[in-house]
Amino acid sequence: MRLKLILLGMVYLMVTTFPKAKADPFTTQDTLTITVASEPDYPPFCMVDEDGTPYGFSIDLIKAAAKVRNIRLEFHVGPWFKIKEDLVDGRIDVLPMVGKTPERDSLYDFTIPYITLHGAIFVRKDDHSIHSVGDLQGKHLLVMKGDNAEEFIRRSAITNQITTTNTFEEAFRMLSHGSGDAVIIQKILGLELLKNLKIRNVTALDILLDEFRQEFCFAVKKGNQPLLDQLNEGLAVIIANNTYEDIHAQWFGPEIDMADISRKVASIVIPAIFIITFISIIILRRQVRRRTKNLQLEFEKHQITLNKLYQQKVLLERMEQMILVGGWEYDGNNRQMTVSKGFCNIFGLALKENLPANFISSIRFVHPNDRRRILVVFSQALVNSSEIDVEVEIFNHDSEPRIIRITGSPETDKAFSHRIAGAVMDITEQRRTERELILLKDGLEVIVTERTRQLEDKIRKLRESEMAMLYMVEDLNVTTNELRSERQKLEIVNKELEAFSYSVSHDLRAPLRGIHGFTDILIQEYGDRLDDEGKRLGQIIKKNALDMGKLIDDLLSFSRLGRQALNESLIDMDHMVQSVIQELKSHYPGNMHKINIGKLEPCIGDFSMIRVVMVNLLSNAFKFSSQKEMPVIEISSERQGHKIVYTIRDNGAGFDMKYKDKLFGVFQRLHTVREFEGIGVGLANVKRIITRHGGEIDAEGNPGNGARFWFTLQAQQST
Repeated sequence: MRLKLILLGMVYLMVTTFPKAKADPFTTQDTLTITVASEPDYPPFCMVDEDGTPYGFSIDLIKAAAKVRNIRLEFHVGPWFKIKEDLVDGRIDVLPMVGKTPERDSLYDFTIPYITLHGAIFVRKDDHSIHSVGDLQGKHLLVMKGDNAEEFIRRSAITNQITTTNTFEEAFRMLSHGSGDAVIIQKILGLELLKNLKIRNVTALDILLDEFRQEFCFAVKKGNQPLLDQLNEGLAVIIANNTYEDIHAQWFGPEIDMADISRKVASIVIPAIFIITFISIIILRRQVRRRTKNLQLEFEKHQITLNKLYQQKVLLERMEQMILVGGWEYDGNNRQMTVSKGFCNIFGLALKENLPANFISSIRFVHPNDRRRILVVFSQALVNSSEIDVEVEIFNHDSEPRIIRITGSPETDKAFSHRIAGAVMDITEQRRTERELILLKDGLEVIVTERTRQLEDKIRKLRESEMAMLYMVEDLNVTTNELRSERQKLEIVNKELEAFSYSVSHDLRAPLRGIHGFTDILIQEYGDRLDDEGKRLGQIIKKNALDMGKLIDDLLSFSRLGRQALNESLIDMDHMVQSVIQELKSHYPGNMHKINIGKLEPCIGDFSMIRVVMVNLLSNAFKFSSQKEMPVIEISSERQGHKIVYTIRDNGAGFDMKYKDKLFGVFQRLHTVREFEGIGVGLANVKRIITRHGGEIDAEGNPGNGARFWFTLQAQQST
């Protein structure tokens, strides 16, 4: 009777927890199949391996988004200009890497952006004729046919000499061989292609292309709203559950394959645990949708603020260029100057030379006779909160003397000035005109009168422009403060999402304890009613529940390592290794491991974390050499400058070097569980700890002939 009550309780939990499905044109109960097109060579976003299978950052991203919506993908490969047309004609359903441009808004519908890239100009290293976008006029540019770079070149009318290629790979080869002057392409893509093609005579110029900043999205055929909604929801889910961050880190940072983690978890979880996990996912989806909506609203507000700030920045730079004015800001706390592009134009400087600059270095172009006066004026403004209005003579890079007017207003905090904002204006022509009027005053009254009128008009216009510029600077400061406020809001939202994911991981423990407890009841109180197969299955359920609990513990431990503060001290590695080996020998009483320990140098680090490193590496050496007839383990160290290199070598099972990249990933295993026990988190923890200590770790091995692991830590500084 009690057995029936237990089974009925589990069925009731399943029925009451699953939400009722809403009417949806793309139901997740039936698998939907869509066609996705990929370019053959657009690293690291869309590429094709030797077998013709697409891979890359955007490919992994759309796979993850489709998976959470139960969508099956069929891939098609083709040149960019062809697959663009295929999407418009409906021969394919989705393009995974499409930049939003005005030309494409009428052809496609776009998901929320998932990455923003900046454009760059690539030239041959021996070509020194291009220093700005303006220098491209009349140059021969190479670009992939149909790419947003081609649209940008034609839209901006940069040059009328354009050659289009099927791929950017072809464009770079032509540039390298001298068939063209430059290639315009997204910077990260260009650098990746140059590395893959091993082209060394081409480089990227340090020129900012503001108009060629692109937001990339998934694109569907215009009007395909149902599919667009599905992809947007899939993106929202993988952003909320950190899948996006893991994919991004795999291609642009530490390599952690979350898809492989999912496969490992699925191979461990038995059907009963899978049901409980699926219930948790359904609950998570409800909350993710609500959080995603709020996040989207915050993102849109932030984007509006950024657009306003960018428009005002462009307007300010155009005004500065037209009326020869520039803006500056002085921070009295750290004596640092921040200046605008117009300021640099007046002084004849490149923008990157003076942002931010030390105050003393900022006045190095002022005439020596005026430098003391500048210092006095700024000191009075800081002490007395007085306004700044002074004229000085300067020399720019061309050694041409110029006269500038410097104005500024201090901001006070409790009667103590700490920040001054102001403007500079080139009044050389104004003063030159005034001197000419003085020389021509005698005998030229008519001319003087006319020149005076012209001068007054110029002064009036310059003062009006000066006031307009000052107002614009004030508006720019207000907008900057708004942007800081929006950034703080986004940081709060990100922290809430992190706390939410952590809470969900902890909530998985409750159903595991229920499964483990109910299984114990079945075996202990109803074991006489079960046959051998039933008892065996019960034991399997208990073991997998325990494995799942350890899996959650390892995941939480892996997560905590990224936030745990380092408590560094001098570590006696000899004593630590001896202690760890004594513990490990008790786990292998029947194996006669031969341990060779060399002199181990002391190092600087967090004792508890470094002990975790030694326990993991030495336990692996014990475990993987335990099946050898004569197992041997060697531990040694070597000082190299300010670093200590520690090496652990064994003659055990080893590993294939072609799988070395997966060795330090979470849940990455190169041997089956039947051969050697383990979850696959230990080496990932080791990698994270060594990286946090500023060290490096690597390994080499040979199947059946052992493995060697080595890592570096900071050495004790000699006195």
